Amino acid sequence: MTTDMTDAVRREHATGEPDITTYPAHESFPGPRPAVLVLPGGGYRFHAEHEGEGYARWLSGIGLHAFVLRYPLMTGHRFPAPMESGRAALDWIRAGGHGLDVGASVGVIGSSAGGHLAGLLATGTVLRSEQLAGPPPRPDFAILAYSPADLHLLPDEPVQWILDGRMDLRGELSPARNIDAATCPTFLWATAEDPPGFPNALAYASALFDAGVPVELHIYPRGRHGLGLANGVAYGEHGDIHIPHTARWAEACRAWLTAEGFLPES
Repeated sequence: MTTDMTDAVRREHATGEPDITTYPAHESFPGPRPAVLVLPGGGYRFHAEHEGEGYARWLSGIGLHAFVLRYPLMTGHRFPAPMESGRAALDWIRAGGHGLDVGASVGVIGSSAGGHLAGLLATGTVLRSEQLAGPPPRPDFAILAYSPADLHLLPDEPVQWILDGRMDLRGELSPARNIDAATCPTFLWATAEDPPGFPNALAYASALFDAGVPVELHIYPRGRHGLGLANGVAYGEHGDIHIPHTARWAEACRAWLTAEGFLPES
């Protein structure tokens, strides 16, 4: 699924309130629960439902409130629009207007392009052209699946499209180059058969290590880019691939969330 860019007019900034769908933690998990902002992939051209609703249903089932954000796409917007939307979503989740009992931790999960955006939020990236009243909101933890971490590791053509030709932003919009000691603990996974996912996961993990930020990294041997949960549950045109060993990343992630103190013992 792609979008024809021939007649697209890109806007500099996002407009309106964040477009969010809420998936409360399953009723078997009472009391305050951690929350996760879900950022689907889709190459900044569309929002992949298996990495949006699919992730949200999984997170709800393990006791987290999930909020799927349909952030501005590059078919009609330019950076920093997705970052503005993500920051607003984090603030909205923490402010509590949704009516859910959110605990102390608000994290972010993203795959592919959504993981790129999640990394920008986790590192508190602010473009030199932006003027913010204060430091941007950051998540308390991050879960990144086959996510671009350094745009210099991607071919020029897709980067040129994402940046609307502003290649001078390539470094600024590379999360691995923006990591500092305030970056949140991170769970990373990719597969050895995914050319963009594998080197970017290594680059991000290495940068986190150098900054002294807790990180857990999993590289699975099988699977192409865009697997999502890899459990064979399709959402539209995506998510129908089932690779049992790779699908165990979700179990590992749940164990990590518990070990790091973000997910209460159930």
